Amino acid sequence: MKIRLLYLILIIISCKKEYKKEVLLADREAPLGWIYLKMYDDKSFEFISQGMMRDKDVYIGSYDLKNDTLYFEYRDSIPKAGSKAVIEKGFVNYINGSYHESVQIKLNKLSIPK
Repeated sequence: MKIRLLYLILIIISCKKEYKKEVLLADREAPLGWIYLKMYDDKSFEFISQGMMRDKDVYIGSYDLKNDTLYFEYRDSIPKAGSKAVIEKGFVNYINGSYHESVQIKLNKLSIPK
């Protein structure tokens, strides 16, 4: 009986995963698809562009928040939306890309430093 209990405890401990908590979720409908921004408590993020007629493009990296401005550092490539965005009026507005991108905030647990 003790061996079974010990075995069960070891299985539970080994299966325990550390999950990142989402601190900001934003999205918008795009022509034939969606744009998603997911930001996590460990300063990582995912910028996802997917559509019905094309594959999913996932851009990952880390972010830094200064006042109301987000600075994204991408791991591999940078999407055309850019690497700098401002949070205002319930939206994340990208400001330095080759086109204007804006996603509506659905969840915001970020604490904006002053």
